[in-house]
Amino acid sequence: FYVYTGRGASSQSMHLGHLLPFLLTKWLQEAFNAFVVIQLTDDEKYLWKDLSLPQAQTLAWENIKDIIALGFDPERTVIFRNTDQIATLYPNALRIQKHITLNQVSATLGLNGSDSIGK
Repeated sequence: FYVYTGRGASSQSMHLGHLLPFLLTKWLQEAFNAFVVIQLTDDEKYLWKDLSLPQAQTLAWENIKDIIALGFDPERTVIFRNTDQIATLYPNALRIQKHITLNQVSATLGLNGSDSIGK
């Protein structure tokens, strides 16, 4: 089976409270030979915190190093940052998203409260 977990990095290093879910995940990997997927939401931190995109990406990278140091099985573990998996488009979309409000999008596209988000 798979174990999926993740983290939104907001500091360069992880403290014990941050590490506990990953220690449990590592135990599950060892106990059940589970495949582990770990997602770092650098995009979310960029949008919700006062960070530049490179700062959010760097925090995620620093946290990835802490997670790797816990000793996950590299053959059964995938760790990724959101912005790395969407290639060139997503970081640019994030830069635009951070500067456009919901009201601006609704007015520009003529959306109302009952419209589908995919409209």
